[in-house]
Formats: sequence, structure tokens, C-alpha cells
Amino acid sequence: MRSVVGAAVAAVGLVTSIAGTFLPWLKSGSTTRDSYQVLSLRDLAGLDGVAGGVVTSIWVGLTPLAMIAAALYVVRFPRIAACVALLFGTISGTVALVATVQGDSKGALVGISISGPITTLAGAVLTIVGAITVLTSTRRSAVRTPGGNP
Repeated sequence: MRSVVGAAVAAVGLVTSIAGTFLPWLKSGSTTRDSYQVLSLRDLAGLDGVAGGVVTSIWVGLTPLAMIAAALYVVRFPRIAACVALLFGTISGTVALVATVQGDSKGALVGISISGPITTLAGAVLTIVGAITVLTSTRRSAVRTPGGNP
């Protein structure tokens, strides 16, 4: 039962994190941009080479990674799903935490919008908690020992 609850918590976290990536992450005047639109501005930040490609590939790959984790929970491979979910939660949570710590700069012309990072961070925490719950749950099974009772 504990494994099922952990999987459910992780699934809610996966959906919440992905939803958070589509919320505003950057604001410029009255314009807001989600995390994927921010990635299109990476050349302005000096990440136009290999580093920018790696960052973009990893961030865009989070949605398929979340789908893989959810599918593995559904087809009853909870421990593998939990490992994938831990990877997802670590990556998305780290980026969201950095953006959240930078904060909401209300007076600045260009600044971080807090709704996307906070939502993504909350989802990442749920994902990690659910995955750890799945990984630490024990399954009882009857094992016959030679000459003894099960």
C-alpha cells in the first residue's frame, strides 16, 4: 500500500512540475515568458555554443522523462520508475530552486517571475518524496526455508 501511495504522490509531482515549466519564468515589462521561451534567449546569455545545446536538450527532455516515469509506474515497474522520477525531480528541482532563490524582482524591468519556478519546485519535491517512498517501501513475500516454516 505504501508503494502505491508513493507512486501516486510522485505522479502528482511529475504533472505539477511539467505544468510549472509552462507558467511564467521571466518577465520583461508587461511580457512574461515560460521556461521554454527563456531557452530561446540563451544566446543572449552567452550559452549559444555546446553548453547552450546541452542545457536546452536536458530541459526539453524533462517532459519525455516524466512521461517515461509515469508509464513505468502504470506498467508496474515502480522501483525503476522511482529512479527515473528521482532523476527528473533532481534536475527540475535544482533549476527551479535556483530561479526561486533569485527571487521576484518587482521593480526591475527584466526579472524572474516566481510562479513558474515555485510550481516546478513544489512538483519536484512531491516527485522526490513519492519516489523515495516507493524505494523505501518493503514487499513481504513468503519464502520457504529448508526444513522450516514460511
